[in-house]
Amino acid sequence: MGIGLYIGKSRRQKPAEPTSPSLGQIEFPDIDKTIRNAEEWLGKIVVVNHWATWCPPCLKEIPVFIEYQRQKGGQGVQVIGIAHDLLDATRRFSDEIGMNYPSLVAIIGGGELMRAQGNHTGALPFTAIYDQSGQLARTHLGEMDWEDIDKAVSPLL
Repeated sequence: MGIGLYIGKSRRQKPAEPTSPSLGQIEFPDIDKTIRNAEEWLGKIVVVNHWATWCPPCLKEIPVFIEYQRQKGGQGVQVIGIAHDLLDATRRFSDEIGMNYPSLVAIIGGGELMRAQGNHTGALPFTAIYDQSGQLARTHLGEMDWEDIDKAVSPLL
């Protein structure tokens, strides 16, 4: 069981901060323990969703991200989950819900990444959206629905 802060539904989207990290600075193991660097998705709109299995709003929004990936993946969008959780819990949940996008596990360094992306509260869920060049374009603190995701991603397509 994790310790942390989570927030429910909100509409707090904002432009990225000028000193935000690029995709190449995101590197964590996935649920199969393979080190992944988000730079492998350069050229796509990358939606990075920070979540945890102990976070109710996170669990509520994940099916929306699964459907968004299913419908928009062919249009140059890539969803990536970053779990702030234990590897086994993340793998088990990912398998149970049928995640169709990579889920990385931030065992160390996840909080620092969120702060660099503009989340100074450490609250979950938190989503950072990168443009095709790998630069952070938008962030959203709180649960996202389809409309929230699409409103943030569509202008970048």
